[in-house]
Amino acid sequence: MLIAIDIGNTNILIGTIGVDGDIHDQYRISTNDFIENKESIHSDLVESLKIKNHDNNEFIIASVVPNALSQISAIFNQYQVVPKIIKTTDPILGMKIDIDKPEELGTDRIINAVAAYEEFGGPLIIIDFGTATTFDIVDSAGTYKGGLICPGIKLSIKSLNSETAQLPLIDLKSTPIIVGRDTKTAIESGIYWGYVSLIEGLIEKVSNEMQFSTWTVVGTGGLSHIFKKDIKKINYFNDDLTLKGLYLINKKYNEQK
Repeated sequence: MLIAIDIGNTNILIGTIGVDGDIHDQYRISTNDFIENKESIHSDLVESLKIKNHDNNEFIIASVVPNALSQISAIFNQYQVVPKIIKTTDPILGMKIDIDKPEELGTDRIINAVAAYEEFGGPLIIIDFGTATTFDIVDSAGTYKGGLICPGIKLSIKSLNSETAQLPLIDLKSTPIIVGRDTKTAIESGIYWGYVSLIEGLIEKVSNEMQFSTWTVVGTGGLSHIFKKDIKKINYFNDDLTLKGLYLINKKYNEQK
């Protein structure tokens, strides 16, 4: 089995993947809780990852949170287990990165790009609805060409609540009307339909700038499914894109041995 770990700003995603690429199970833990509550959560993590008696299990890690990566690496070191740790500029990824500062690109973004290109080919626009809402662009030749980073939906919701005196904290959901009839419904509509318009507008602008005649748009991330009904310009939704990418990259490592 492959244990794939994606350390994000909000959550640490852990997936158990079979040799055929099927995801057997997955779960998330809070990244902040992991960093702050070291002893109890670290102990639970050891049990969940089966590090003590890992037999023939393999481990692969992607991270955009250095502190959490350092702590998880220390856990593996205790049991003399060496996981593969993905770096954005690692040639094993097999994707050319055509941007000014490749070292600044988050590993989760390039992993998603690798997985999406493997499945759909290019050109591609990959939209990840995570802590930030990111767009990643891959051309027809499989070259990563750049992207956009927008404030995440939950960050926007929290900001409206924390930076104002009277605006309530709301849950993200689809709303049947555009024009709210009170403060709460106005925020719900503004957040939801605002992001629908943001995504659809940027897809159009990206495709025009890149001069794509045809392209595939893939949505991923924990919040992507909320928009399935209303963002018609997203062709496919795949919440497991990062885990699939980690599986593919681990397979490349093994083939290179």
